[in-house]
Amino acid sequence: MGEINRLVASLIKSGLADDQNNAYEKQQGSTDWLVSISGINYLGSSLKDVPYVELYESLRESRSFNVRMLDGALIQLIYEFRDSVLLRHRLAYFPSPDLMEFQNDPGLYEQERIYADVISKSTVTVPLRFDFDARPGVPVSVLHPVSHLTLGQYDACRIPVSAGVSPTGFFSFLLHSFYSKGTLAAGLSIPSITKLFPATISSAEQKLVHIGVPCLKR
Repeated sequence: MGEINRLVASLIKSGLADDQNNAYEKQQGSTDWLVSISGINYLGSSLKDVPYVELYESLRESRSFNVRMLDGALIQLIYEFRDSVLLRHRLAYFPSPDLMEFQNDPGLYEQERIYADVISKSTVTVPLRFDFDARPGVPVSVLHPVSHLTLGQYDACRIPVSAGVSPTGFFSFLLHSFYSKGTLAAGLSIPSITKLFPATISSAEQKLVHIGVPCLKR
């Protein structure tokens, strides 16, 4: 929780983001702890099978995000632990479905070179999500990896990931991948990834194209 709030605060301070909701911790039963966003529960299937514009607006209006970037992108981190071991996480990036405001008036953002990466007219908004679910009976090797990346809200898109992803790892991935110029312009430095989760990728998944993240080796 503290790691998430520190990272969000650094984005606000740098000028890369303009709105936030603090993470909070809640005990669920005797052994489970949920790190979520104030006012929402663990988001599962409640927002499935709706147009992306509606999904984005629902998240924005209900303030179901940890931080909103200046280009309108919403970032959401939810973790669940059982006996201090990672059980589930949902780390999502929801770019604004309409970048016309930024593309029609790029001078507002290019003057600081902060959003040169995302206001190009050739940019296509693609939501992405790192999911982790180690609950008994849920993972199926290759078909439903314990840790996986979903692109574009495709239901069957589950690209294997080697392990769970820490908050710092997720923010680092987003900033390096989508806001690298802005990060440099803002003089923002991302802390080194120190929290590592154990590897969960199966041997069959390792033979496929997959995503490698810093992790504790078996």
